[in-house]
Amino acid sequence: MRAKRATLKSIAADLGVTPTSVSNAYNRPAKVSKELRDRIIAHARLVNYDGPHPAARSLRTGRCGAIGVLFNDRLSYAFTDAYDITFLRGISSVCEEEGANLVLIPLKDRHPEQRDNLTAIVDGYILNAPYKSHPTIRMALARGLPTVVVDFDAPDLASVHTNDRAMMRAVLGHLLALGHRQIAIVTFPFSEDHGEIFALDRDVPDDNHVVRERIRGCRDAVDAAGLAQAEILVCETVNSEDGGQHAAERLLRRRPDLTALVCFSDRLARGTIAHCQAHALAVPQRVSVTGFDGLDPPFREAEALRLTTVRQNAFEKGRKAAEILLREGGAAGLKVDIEAVFMVGDTTAQAWELGTA
Repeated sequence: MRAKRATLKSIAADLGVTPTSVSNAYNRPAKVSKELRDRIIAHARLVNYDGPHPAARSLRTGRCGAIGVLFNDRLSYAFTDAYDITFLRGISSVCEEEGANLVLIPLKDRHPEQRDNLTAIVDGYILNAPYKSHPTIRMALARGLPTVVVDFDAPDLASVHTNDRAMMRAVLGHLLALGHRQIAIVTFPFSEDHGEIFALDRDVPDDNHVVRERIRGCRDAVDAAGLAQAEILVCETVNSEDGGQHAAERLLRRRPDLTALVCFSDRLARGTIAHCQAHALAVPQRVSVTGFDGLDPPFREAEALRLTTVRQNAFEKGRKAAEILLREGGAAGLKVDIEAVFMVGDTTAQAWELGTA
């Protein structure tokens, strides 16, 4: 006769522990001691038990043991962007503790017909600063699964935010105190795939919470200084070094007298600096540049100039979002604020004036 297959219950009986302890050893390792987990796993291997069958667990619990993380760009972006890498590391640290898996769902992909499949195999979502109008976002929210939003405006859901508006007031206040008045702003798009240049006083859509809050902070500082919003240009571009270079070229072609470029990410700031340096516009002596994120770029050597930037805690934002989703079931309506810090570096200086260089 063929030997009876070991089960979760038989493993528990063999070791004199509860079936819940055996289940936790595989699915929620943080809930059992390391010694007990090691003993359970060692005995399971001895009797050729490979752990709970995923399909059986899904049928029994109605859960598949995975959470979906939706983000604005392509899949490859999540592995090259310093913010996304750190943010996902924060999420994965909790997933490891809870025995959960991650499904990454990019909103930009070449096979949008596959999104239905991706969103169908998760127990809940973390929405990482996406555009509210995107069809995948609407589809995900319509499912009614536990959801935590990060840098996203959804009052009925649990949310994790950064003090974007206050930080941009600090950035603009710093530049204004240095005498800058010829200032322009470089942002990722307000709405998906936009790429316009317009004045700061123009009405903007609320599709992207981060852009809206940072623009509001810029307006606060400009108003406090008694400047005209209509004199400040804003350029939308792709959130990359290339996007920053392209935006700097467009803005400086239109306004050669600009002395400061305020960028809504460090990647945009690095591209802006590269354009200025390639065109003999010294940073910060001729053009001051600021960023936002405060994270070292992956796979790159330390840079000669330390960015003046806003340092936000991407790891803690990811970790807190995952904790709320996996340990508190989404906790609808819970609001968590993780404050960023303004850091003065080497890329800002006293405003340059005609005839002083």
